[in-house]
Amino acid sequence: MIKGTLGYGRDAKALAHQYESITFDEVHRDVIHLFPRQSARVLDIGAGTGRDAAALAALGHEVVAVEPTDELRHEGMRLHAGQPIEWVPTTFLICGSYMRLKAASTSSC
Repeated sequence: MIKGTLGYGRDAKALAHQYESITFDEVHRDVIHLFPRQSARVLDIGAGTGRDAAALAALGHEVVAVEPTDELRHEGMRLHAGQPIEWVPTTFLICGSYMRLKAASTSSC
């Protein structure tokens, strides 16, 4: 378990309902004009249930969703199974100028 995520797994179903009850557009209405209009690579860190990742994928973006809490990640994968989202289950490393996601347990860059 990653420090700071305690409780998210236990409350995953309730949190999923809460997160998904508000749309991407409602949450980001004040900054939506800053999002790229053309397809882009998007890294959603702390993706939760994937509401934002799914909305961005639906807009044509290539999305990687990082969610350390297994239960939230599994809810997101279930809820947004039809979306082209790459789910990353654990912490990640950013190596060099090109972002490569790796599980923290693999060798370093």
